[in-house]
Amino acid sequence: MIVPDGALHYLNFETLPVYGEKPHYWIEDATVAVAPSLAIAAAAPLPKRIRHDSLLIMGDALASGTDYPRLPYASTEIGRVGAHFTSAKTTIVKGAEATPAAYRQSDPHQFSVIHFSAHGEANSQNPLDSAIILSPQGGTFKLYARDVVDLRLDADLVTISACRSAGARVYSGEGLVGFAWAFLKAGAHYVVAGLWDVTDSSTPHMMDEFYGAMQAGKSPPDALRIAKLSMIHSKTPFRKPYYWGPFQIYIR
Repeated sequence: MIVPDGALHYLNFETLPVYGEKPHYWIEDATVAVAPSLAIAAAAPLPKRIRHDSLLIMGDALASGTDYPRLPYASTEIGRVGAHFTSAKTTIVKGAEATPAAYRQSDPHQFSVIHFSAHGEANSQNPLDSAIILSPQGGTFKLYARDVVDLRLDADLVTISACRSAGARVYSGEGLVGFAWAFLKAGAHYVVAGLWDVTDSSTPHMMDEFYGAMQAGKSPPDALRIAKLSMIHSKTPFRKPYYWGPFQIYIR
């Protein structure tokens, strides 16, 4: 477990090169998880085993202007994630129904796992104005971090498969404030979020591997490492840190 300070919040330590006879990335030597601050890390004990009894998936939202086109691989990602929860109570909210209001109305407290597949927008000036971009309804299409904090969660895991969803500004004593911070504050035990831009074409494979490893009994940090190693050892462009490095797991 790493509790970074200052600018180190923007670094994924897994991507550090290890030099020697066989150069590799540090992820091959260690399973890494990040706590935004000591206060958050000490807030509550981690679950001994992740529950798979209830799942909320939101995403594949409609386009919101030219800045947020529809993600071509979001539907594929949602299908692959849902396939790992066939015995769970699963709620999938996608397309035109995936609105900010739909998240609030879903009663997110009832879900043990929550997954978003969408665009993300980080706000460095006002981090709680960072947003997950969902489908437009009534003139709004943004689920703000400040809205997330206000809705109490009991989720073991929240995954935000979106660009820069981890946050964009560091505060003393709180760490990187953004969506990862907001979901942890709301009550989630683990949050997977993106440090930089996420490539839509690579995320279905990563999330498929991630949830598949969890289904096999691995903890979220171990499962995410397994998913990343599968990309690193592949013969595809996805082996590069640009594709697997954005996602980081935060804990409390």
